[in-house]
Amino acid sequence: MGAKFMNFAATATLLLGASLVTRLACTRAPLWSLIDIQNDFINGSLNNPRAPAILPKVYKLLDDHEWPFIVASQDWHPKGHVSFASAHPGSQPGGSVQVPFVETPLKTETQAFTYAYHCVPGTWGAQLENGIQSRLWDLEGYRAPVHYIKKAQDHSYHRFTTLHSELTLHTIATMALTGLITSACVRGTSIDGIKLGYEIVLIEDATESISAEARKAGGLR
Repeated sequence: MGAKFMNFAATATLLLGASLVTRLACTRAPLWSLIDIQNDFINGSLNNPRAPAILPKVYKLLDDHEWPFIVASQDWHPKGHVSFASAHPGSQPGGSVQVPFVETPLKTETQAFTYAYHCVPGTWGAQLENGIQSRLWDLEGYRAPVHYIKKAQDHSYHRFTTLHSELTLHTIATMALTGLITSACVRGTSIDGIKLGYEIVLIEDATESISAEARKAGGLR
């Protein structure tokens, strides 16, 4: 199960929204995952001018189709998070710093990239985009988001959320992915899903990157 891949272009089946329903109708209880469609990644502190283009397509997928399961993930960082440039005197967004791997007994260091302050719980930037959030609120069985840092586990695979066990309980075999961005959390979710044995379907026209070059490098049109 899953997909063979050599680069991100091959980590998942690529679909345009028009072919989505036909493709997923043959799968067993597909999950649709909306990845980090949050204000900070659209027009906030890490704004992406390409991001708004996916919103009408995601709205249409929510308005026109029924999904057995939907998960909307959110990027979360506490104030003063190690990834914020502001947490490292003299550092600027886009730079890098050496930080300790606190989970390891040897406390070895690793390089971490620094970003602008973003997606802090309780801020406008951390909220799901309003059109997405309002549609999710209207769904039967909607549950408020659980504040997880990552979708299924942490970066080091030391701590896991309940997502994988819940999907296993409901015999979910396929994940359809949309959201932001292909070089970060969409890519990470694809790889993690394949590692855990899921078939990954990337909805191409409801997914975006930071540039046309990055999109092309990822195998998207």
